[in-house]
Amino acid sequence: MHPCVRFEAKFVSTELMAAAEEASSQARSMLTAIRAGTCTGSEWTGWFDYPARAGWAALEPVEDFVRKNDTFFDLVVVVGIGGSYAGARAVSEALAHSYIHGLPRSSQVPVVFAGHNLSEAGLLELMDLCDRRQPMVNVISKSGTTTEPGVAFRIFRAYLEKRFGAREASRRIVVTTDANKGALRALARDKSYRAFDIPDDIGGRFSVLTPVGALPLALAGYDVRAMMSGAESVFSDLKSDAAVSYACARKAAWDAGKRIEVTNISDPKLSAFLEWWKQLFGESEGKKGLGLYPAGFLSSTDLHSMGQYLQDGPRNMMETFLVFDQPVAQGSVQRRLAIPSQSGNADELGYLEGRHVEDLNVAVTQASQLAHADGDVPVYEIRLPRLDEHHLGALFAFHETACAISALLLGVNPFDQPGVEDYKKNLFALLGKPGYEAPGAILRKRLSGN
Repeated sequence: MHPCVRFEAKFVSTELMAAAEEASSQARSMLTAIRAGTCTGSEWTGWFDYPARAGWAALEPVEDFVRKNDTFFDLVVVVGIGGSYAGARAVSEALAHSYIHGLPRSSQVPVVFAGHNLSEAGLLELMDLCDRRQPMVNVISKSGTTTEPGVAFRIFRAYLEKRFGAREASRRIVVTTDANKGALRALARDKSYRAFDIPDDIGGRFSVLTPVGALPLALAGYDVRAMMSGAESVFSDLKSDAAVSYACARKAAWDAGKRIEVTNISDPKLSAFLEWWKQLFGESEGKKGLGLYPAGFLSSTDLHSMGQYLQDGPRNMMETFLVFDQPVAQGSVQRRLAIPSQSGNADELGYLEGRHVEDLNVAVTQASQLAHADGDVPVYEIRLPRLDEHHLGALFAFHETACAISALLLGVNPFDQPGVEDYKKNLFALLGKPGYEAPGAILRKRLSGN
């Protein structure tokens, strides 16, 4: 059977190819350790082969809740930050109609996101949208005390209770949190919110297949079973070595002095997936002064802005193109858009008449690969047949596996994020959280220049 995800070295030097091959034996050993749960950070490897281990069973209560829910809603508000929202956003923005909010209501429900920043204007504008809709709020947090989603949830909880009353609000709030402890779990018990569990052995950035991602996507009408099936196809058959090859390519690039990986997409609908990818690799590898910096690039847009830097800037980067063989289908019918014929040829585009726009987009990708390779950038490609739930699930599993191997090859723990805690401590101090008064005073003194 043809592999669901293919990884290819499109234009790469023989030296880099040889270096990647030299790393393959160690990488396969890392994969074996991940599979066996004996690698560094092994207590957080519940994501590997998640569908077979627990995923299908975890989907049943999610689907049962969605099926039996009798509260009308036409908007899903996801409150979370980092891995608590990035996966669901990647899927919903990739597969939803880009202008779904302006179209007649249908079986697919718009998904919007809060709690991943502290923009007051953004929250006010999101509540304006809620005023015109019937929202369901899914708050996702392991502890329930993270500042950004905690603030957003307080605001939306107050909004729902004021608009609908406390009883109806409790039916419109569903939480995803620690199975046994934490502020959000306690609040769910007190307010009778329906609650789903975040597995203890899966970190946030690896949690998209769990109820963290599956619940909001199921509420919105996406095929989460197809997503789980796609992931299972990768986890259960890693014989293609695609994830291993990708991890080895990244290690060879690092050893050769590359410090940036640019992932290139050709459809803005994949921009949120890039954000998921950036968190996955940035938080997993960026430790001890190590790790390729994960950067995103959108063709053709960035070819007319950052393209110059990529073409002629420092040669400290590798580039990976994410390619889907078929463009997105809207509903059950594959729609195409051809370039129309016109009298005359004032725009000098007559040679393109009758060709589909996506065909031009494919040519842009190919032209970029050739140009950047000529500019001495190592060019790789990750390719999948279609952009749908099944293949996005496969892509999540592929990247999670490759990322864990890649970080282990660098000698860092893929599953912790000690640096993230530093800004939180400073934020607590600046905001005057109890217990942080002393460091807060030091920070205020520094900021005042005294």
